[in-house]
Amino acid sequence: MKVCRYGCILVVLLVMAIFTMSEGSRIIKIGYDVTEMENELAKLSEEGKKLRFRSDKLKRPELISLKVKDMKLDLIVQEDEGIAIVKKSHKNLNKRLPGKIEA
Repeated sequence: MKVCRYGCILVVLLVMAIFTMSEGSRIIKIGYDVTEMENELAKLSEEGKKLRFRSDKLKRPELISLKVKDMKLDLIVQEDEGIAIVKKSHKNLNKRLPGKIEA
């Protein structure tokens, strides 16, 4: 009878030890996953800042006017309103634009 009790206590202790070890390893894995996600968040945040800076840089009127001159579109930029007006149309730009639906 005593052997049966000791056997049952031993089995219960082994099950509890296995459960405790599995939970501990699961918590450690979750900690590593959280650290990895924090690092990825920091990297993506830095990349977002770089893209916003580049976007703001590309929106500058001076850069846009240089691009317009390179494409020879003959546009005039009115500084007070920020509106571009076409002086004359180019016949060589009558290409179909991708994604544009024409009737």
